[in-house]
Amino acid sequence: MSKIRSPKSHAPIISVSVYFLASSERSAINSEQMTTLPLITRMPLVLALVAFACANAGDSLEPIEVNIHQPDRVDPGFLFWHQSDELQQDVENISVLVDSTGKLVHTWPTNLTGGGTPAYLLDGGRVLRTGILDRRNVAGGPIASTDAIQVVDAHGNVIWQFLATQLENTLFHHDMEPMRNGHFLVTTYKRLSAGEARALGWDADGRDEVWADGVMELAPNFETGGGEIVWEWSFADHLIQDRFPDAPNYGVIAEHPERIDPHFPESYAPLDTVRQHINSVDYNADLDQVLLSSFIYDEIWIVGRSGEILFRYGNPAAYDMGIANDRVFLKQHDANWIDEGLPGAGNILVHNNNTIIRPRRPAQPSAENMRDIGEIEVEETRSNVYELTLPSLDGGTYRRRENSAYEAETAWYWEHPDYFADFQGGARRLPNGNTLISDTTDYHVVEVASDGEIVAEYKGTTPVFKAYKYPAAHISALTDATDQGLLTP
Repeated sequence: MSKIRSPKSHAPIISVSVYFLASSERSAINSEQMTTLPLITRMPLVLALVAFACANAGDSLEPIEVNIHQPDRVDPGFLFWHQSDELQQDVENISVLVDSTGKLVHTWPTNLTGGGTPAYLLDGGRVLRTGILDRRNVAGGPIASTDAIQVVDAHGNVIWQFLATQLENTLFHHDMEPMRNGHFLVTTYKRLSAGEARALGWDADGRDEVWADGVMELAPNFETGGGEIVWEWSFADHLIQDRFPDAPNYGVIAEHPERIDPHFPESYAPLDTVRQHINSVDYNADLDQVLLSSFIYDEIWIVGRSGEILFRYGNPAAYDMGIANDRVFLKQHDANWIDEGLPGAGNILVHNNNTIIRPRRPAQPSAENMRDIGEIEVEETRSNVYELTLPSLDGGTYRRRENSAYEAETAWYWEHPDYFADFQGGARRLPNGNTLISDTTDYHVVEVASDGEIVAEYKGTTPVFKAYKYPAAHISALTDATDQGLLTP
């Protein structure tokens, strides 16, 4: 797979090798892999090795390499990410915090496995995370299914937990969003029989069951350990379709962009029973709106509290307002509003994987630019990041020309000839105007300046769905909350 190569000219590079924990079940990186790291000849100014004690007997150390290309342009925040298990091999996840030079600050061990999920650093050194507590609970579930949501303290102790087994025919997956009011948004799967789906005007196409994506707003109770669902949104409740005239949601799809056609696209590949595959959720408290990213529809959706889609962008063919050539996104991830106080505040960032997926051709080798993944092949292209300015109107609505698709203005765009993240990934704006970009399957995070220059790289050996940088003020409570050796810049 293509790797990021450093731009042609750089300031001297700080090269830091940091060693982090991984379970003995995970194979160690080999010398051949090490030679393919995305780093060119450099002038090392600093070389440091950091290690910490094993959490479990038999754990081994694996390297995280940090390369600071332009030290004066790197955001000084603390880098936080959640190392997960791409291969679903019951390897325990771990959350990690380092400073901007790669010096280890803190770790949060877990009792969870599973892949395709991030974690979030809350105040007081607490971490919000999701994962698999009991693999039997997610057996038969769709991709990235989890059965537990947890908040842990700075020591990694679980102080609150909510289980999917407390709900009916429901699993969690992919993403969460801490809200200003202390609640959490959580992406969900809900299982429907073929008959239940048909009653909603959704053809299961010969399957016995389908899974409807959704979002729930969960109010945690840290005293009782429980939680209350105070709001829910489900794909299945907001459909428009032209296949079954007897269903109440039968109609002309192009006339209802506020609803979703359950029969677009024709193929579910590569996810079988998952029609939508929502892979990220974000929340704008000022607008009281929820932002979703759909892997299958190649769209981002802004949903109001009524449940209707207020804005959608990326693939107008999904609501009969365009053709394939009008598509902007292809298997995108991590749609998020840029927070207030950051450069570009109010705009939306999208990590567009630009992944072309095709059914695998049995008995035929993959072409040179294709990668075989089980039943599918992935064509290597270039991934990119969009910053979008939306046509916002007063009252939290969005302008759309009559009989036309929704439009957005590209405020910033980044692409690199050697950057391709085939699955997952993220993009987050930093206080100094840089953008932190994650390539999950290549275990690689880059910090990119507003002019497109790569100013720092973080290369690991485990998947990182999304990475974040937090200012020193956000982690100050760790000095009192932990005795595990907090290091500050």
